[in-house]
Amino acid sequence: MRRIQEIEIELPQIVLERADAAYAQIRQQASQEKQFTGKRFPRAAGILLAVVILSVTAVSATAAGIMGYRRYLAERMTDIGTEELGHLEMVAGQGSVQAEFNRGLTAREQSVYEQLTREYEEDGKYPVGQLHELAEEENYSGTGVAVRSTPGEEYGCLIYLPDTVLTEEEWLEIIEYLHKLDYSLREKLWQQKYSEVSYFDRYEQMTDAEIDELYALLASAPVDVWGTDSRNLTAEEQSRYEQWTEKYEVENAYTESPIKVITDPEEYDGQELAYCISDAMFYEPERELTDEEMLQLIDLEHKNQYIFERIGREIECGKRAGWPQTYHLQ
Repeated sequence: MRRIQEIEIELPQIVLERADAAYAQIRQQASQEKQFTGKRFPRAAGILLAVVILSVTAVSATAAGIMGYRRYLAERMTDIGTEELGHLEMVAGQGSVQAEFNRGLTAREQSVYEQLTREYEEDGKYPVGQLHELAEEENYSGTGVAVRSTPGEEYGCLIYLPDTVLTEEEWLEIIEYLHKLDYSLREKLWQQKYSEVSYFDRYEQMTDAEIDELYALLASAPVDVWGTDSRNLTAEEQSRYEQWTEKYEVENAYTESPIKVITDPEEYDGQELAYCISDAMFYEPERELTDEEMLQLIDLEHKNQYIFERIGREIECGKRAGWPQTYHLQ
């Protein structure tokens, strides 16, 4: 048997290696954020993560582009039912390798596979039917294509190929099944990333208009690092910052009072906490921050990362044509 990810063609390498690497990066970043005790959230990191998510399975600039839109996600993946998605997650996640062929591909098969993969992703060429999944006691007949879930094996499932020439429909069924496995893991990781935080449901209820407004607020400054401070927090403030961050994430502690927003640093009067659009900085008064102000700061920091990830996902699936507009600063 030959592992799909070891075949030297573009799609398996991307779907099964680059995607896995991106998932690992997401998990690592989530772990680092959980352990982070300082108050520096680089805006560029949020943008980078979004780009990684958008491009993990992109076959070419023509197919996906920098914006990350992939037609098949919008047309074939978003309608997968909850039960099927759960089953696919189980299959994809039960081995260190998502899938394996029962035999190696010939050079001709590799060429056909690559070509049909491009047509699937770029031109919307989809199968009529679905890859047949063998029941637990069902044996592969040797004709057609089929897949079997393989719990306890190194690979999540085994895809059976006949010794005869595969039809175009059979290749497309295989290609779509592999894309579904990849999609199911992406959805699972999105949910896992936020499963332990209490604010996720509240964030998900934000409208597109609210997301667009936040994006303009947070992404308009021509800076590399987002969310620096006008002064260092005191030791007491840092302690309260960490305490309120935990309450925000675990107990859904938040404030209805929005942070004060200014356009330029010259507008800051020193009376209260403020966020400045033109330099993406927090301006703290000389006095210590109140608990209300601390929550305002924490809220905006957390939303900064979330909105970049959410917009990126919506672009992928065709729910958005592109990134929202930012402010044109003088």
